[in-house]
Amino acid sequence: MGSGAGDKAPWKLRLRAWWEGVDVPVPEGHLPSGKAEPTLSVKPAEPPIPPLMEWETDTIRIQQQVWGEGYYKPGGEEYLLGLAKPFGLNPSLTVMEFGAGLGGGTRALVNEFGVWVNGLEPTAEIAKAGKEMSIKAGMEKKADIIRYNPDGFEPKAGSVDCILSSESLYLVEDKLKILKTFERCLKSRGQISITDFVRRDDIPADDPRLQGLGLLPTDVTNFASGEEYVRWLRELNFDLRVNEDITERYRKMIMDGWVDFTQAGGQRAAHARAMPDPLVKEVELWTRRVAAFDAGILKVMRYYAIKLGGTKLMSNW
Repeated sequence: MGSGAGDKAPWKLRLRAWWEGVDVPVPEGHLPSGKAEPTLSVKPAEPPIPPLMEWETDTIRIQQQVWGEGYYKPGGEEYLLGLAKPFGLNPSLTVMEFGAGLGGGTRALVNEFGVWVNGLEPTAEIAKAGKEMSIKAGMEKKADIIRYNPDGFEPKAGSVDCILSSESLYLVEDKLKILKTFERCLKSRGQISITDFVRRDDIPADDPRLQGLGLLPTDVTNFASGEEYVRWLRELNFDLRVNEDITERYRKMIMDGWVDFTQAGGQRAAHARAMPDPLVKEVELWTRRVAAFDAGILKVMRYYAIKLGGTKLMSNW
């Protein structure tokens, strides 16, 4: 992978084009594979942007402009449906999505498989926006988004077939506690698919280099190590089938998302000009994360496991 610092230039060059209305050359080697356009042409005339909805913030609007409607992070529908693929979903199964965000993935699961999905989101303003978007889509029952409250989170035991969580548990302080809750509410042979930002195994949780990598610079992040996730899942009687480092893929999704955004023009360029502050913050957040990936202190890991019934098997130790 290239250096995180080196990848800052193309994003900021493209953003400068929106403000200055010029063609900006992209340094060789900075475009992700499959992206062949060497310059960004920006026309001065731009369409007006729609006013914010009552439940919407300028940050949420910018995040959707960058990552797609219903999403506040990379990947979009294709990525989310891919994480759920091992479940073998059908309308008879129930799903909990933890870290549902703006509900784009939750609604995609409903549309694709006809399942009922309970979407839980820890961040209050994101959960509110996601709920309103499900209501607007006429999916408030099958794709409901609710605020996760750790103090009152006690789902019924054995009530869920599948649990999906994508890059969200790093914001939860007591991960073992919530994993125990997941295990308890899953049915026997229930399935769990987790992706998360994790720190390198030899880096302590309080390493200052891990600060400022949450949704907000003020977020108190609590990155687990990959080793901890594996131990916790096995201690909780899960048959861990997948333990995969997807950092390279995730990094590419980030870079492709920014390339698509900066080449789009139209409404997206108009939003960039109208809302520069949240856009700059979004650029800085993902720049910091890419730099952490490239420095080897942060990874994105994927875990897929099946809840075992009865006595813990020696083969799982």
